[in-house]
Amino acid sequence: MKPTPCLPGIASASRALRTLAVLALGALAPACRREPPKFEPLKLANGTVVPAATLARGWDVYTHYCASCHGEKGDGQGPAGAGMRPVPRNFHQGLFKFGGVAAGELPTDDALKRTIRRGMHGTPMFAWDVPPADVDAVVQYLKTFSPRWKEEAPGVPLAMSEDPWKGRDAEAVAQGRTVYHVAGKGNAGCASCHVAYLPRAELAALTESVTGRKVNLANVDPYTALVRDSDYSLTVDAKGEALQLSKVLPPDFLFHRLRTVWPQGTRVEGQPYTAQAQREDLYRVMAAGVGGAAMPSWKGAIPEENLWALAYYVQSLLVLHDTDEARELQQRLRDSKMQP
Repeated sequence: MKPTPCLPGIASASRALRTLAVLALGALAPACRREPPKFEPLKLANGTVVPAATLARGWDVYTHYCASCHGEKGDGQGPAGAGMRPVPRNFHQGLFKFGGVAAGELPTDDALKRTIRRGMHGTPMFAWDVPPADVDAVVQYLKTFSPRWKEEAPGVPLAMSEDPWKGRDAEAVAQGRTVYHVAGKGNAGCASCHVAYLPRAELAALTESVTGRKVNLANVDPYTALVRDSDYSLTVDAKGEALQLSKVLPPDFLFHRLRTVWPQGTRVEGQPYTAQAQREDLYRVMAAGVGGAAMPSWKGAIPEENLWALAYYVQSLLVLHDTDEARELQQRLRDSKMQP
């Protein structure tokens, strides 16, 4: 196979981002022309041995497509990555947000390939339409950056259970509203990190009805999310080790874009993105959690029917994303008061 050109087409990107990436790739042109390093087979902790030829091909793909943002050294410090938020992933850390496994474990190859094919919604991480063999090769090459791959096997893929709410959307949303807003008793209590979407009095009444615990929200702001710490590097030293860590803001589902969930009606991997596909993506993220961030794995922590109900409820919020109805709801919530 002939090497991929140094200036590939960039799918699903804005004109400004295309220009930035092309300029950065131009800065890396000398790297594109130099000979690849010599590789030895890479033995991974799961017993797999990656052939040297695969790593060489992966290096070539990485140099052409990835190095402009992620850096030639894989440290997230590429020329196009300067000033990007979120910052490009530093592969030296061996941390990944969406791995198809419990948060914090090494991702499956399928999850990494999915991210490359789809990109990350709302970020400069484009969806890359490249041959499957190139995707596989670059996934293997990424494993050369972190020793974790030699020390730990990837996590066990989290299986998706059957949706128990099919044909009962309204019931699922109602159940999901409780799962989202109340902590304990088989519920997730997402509103403790993300924002709440119920007026203060209704939120207090729901909490009391489920837990028996009275809460006074008169002097509390449940409608503003707080920035949280993450394990991801913002700046690094010469060895790619983190000097400063990034902060993360739990998304407000009425206004923020979700990284691995797209609006209904768009096309993802060339296919129409349906309501069912959106719910399944929401389930995947909620089940696995978000590695390196404050989002835990919920699969096994709450009943499956509640996990699916949560996906339905969050989906009901995404439908309102960035609409006048969403802004009106936000204002009503902020104006809400506790009952005397």
